[in-house]
Amino acid sequence: YITNTTPTIEFQVKDTDSGVNAGTIAVTVDGTAVSTVTKTAIDGGYKCTCTSPTLKDGSHTISVKASDNDGNAAAAKTATFTVDTVPPTLQITAPSNDLITNKKTVTVSGKTDDVSSKPVTVTVNGATVTVGTDGTFTKDVTLAEGANTITIVAKDKAGKTTTVTRKVTVDTQAPVIKSVTLTPNPVDCGKTFIIAVEITD
Repeated sequence: YITNTTPTIEFQVKDTDSGVNAGTIAVTVDGTAVSTVTKTAIDGGYKCTCTSPTLKDGSHTISVKASDNDGNAAAAKTATFTVDTVPPTLQITAPSNDLITNKKTVTVSGKTDDVSSKPVTVTVNGATVTVGTDGTFTKDVTLAEGANTITIVAKDKAGKTTTVTRKVTVDTQAPVIKSVTLTPNPVDCGKTFIIAVEITD
């Protein structure tokens, strides 16, 4: 799994008998010939490098062919790889951002997916979370009194990541009634008066 759409391809071709016929070395990517292959002589053959044509996201196959100087053709050598340039999707259904709660534990839940490189792994505050086959996940997180930041990271097999954060405030302290005043005091029967209450939290 790679993120580069024009990867460099490197390989070696060796023959200890008659040697490698450099002119027969050929590379294809998904059946399309790579026009330029750089060949550097090494003991018994060649070290070769070339650049793939621009590739789309998805699976691709490299095929290398060569013959020796006696005309014997080697069986083609192939390798497959996947290009993935798009980070995984990550949707957090709970908790809501800027949640204020009196609970010391909150459940983080969501869903992730990636078209090219499944499965996607998820961490919540650095702890690995089990992801279901449908991409859903849940994780209970212990919170501290006050402000908390929950960081959720989804990572695909190509190493691309998507991060979502949630701010959660824990408030387990009840408000305090500091004072109650009556204006005017005393008040005449049948007259209007004001009751003022000062509360802190």
